[in-house]
Amino acid sequence: MTSDVLEAQTADRTGWLLPRDLPTSNDDSIEIQTMYSHIQEVEISSTVSELGQDVVYRLLPPGVRSCIRAYSILRKWLISKIAAPKLGLRTRQHRMEILLHAVEVARSRSTDSGPLNSSLAERPSVRSFVEAALTSAIVSIESRIYHRAWQNVAAGRGQYCDGLTSLLASSCVQSTKSKFPLAIDMSWFLERLMEVLCNPDFMESSSPEGQVNLINFEKRKCVFLLMCWC
Repeated sequence: MTSDVLEAQTADRTGWLLPRDLPTSNDDSIEIQTMYSHIQEVEISSTVSELGQDVVYRLLPPGVRSCIRAYSILRKWLISKIAAPKLGLRTRQHRMEILLHAVEVARSRSTDSGPLNSSLAERPSVRSFVEAALTSAIVSIESRIYHRAWQNVAAGRGQYCDGLTSLLASSCVQSTKSKFPLAIDMSWFLERLMEVLCNPDFMESSSPEGQVNLINFEKRKCVFLLMCWC
């Protein structure tokens, strides 16, 4: 059902454009978009429903909507812990360091084996639900306004505060006792599903009679395997 909704929305060339213009102010006031936030704002295309005036999120199955709601709740809770007013510089820094440590643990349980000299941020991995919520809270507008606290956290790690990758360059966690991977991030699954659905439904093939269109069964096979794998 999720695949059908996304594919029908993609059939509209403007189906994934937001109804409002992007903000033109400085970077610190721009909300970094994710699949979670984007899918809750994009209006339903006329190719999906003639009713209009609604968002794609409402057409998704209950299980997918529950994951999106859980992500939003967890993200807001994490932001409240590091962006609470009158918290104090040292306490705020300590909580920021805890979030970075949690990201390192999540990535260490999801990353593939890579070069020993590479940081966790540079190793390939399948994004987990926990990592997505943590990183989204860290790079949120509410978190980024406390620039001094983040600068102190970066200095304590011997890094520059120019991005999350830099903060994770000197990781304190290289491995964990548990080897079981964490649950895959729902937005990662939707992004990969969209990549497959953007492939054409038909392929051109040459034959003695000329050019013919063949059904792209490989596309449906990839969608099926992706769902079975997740």
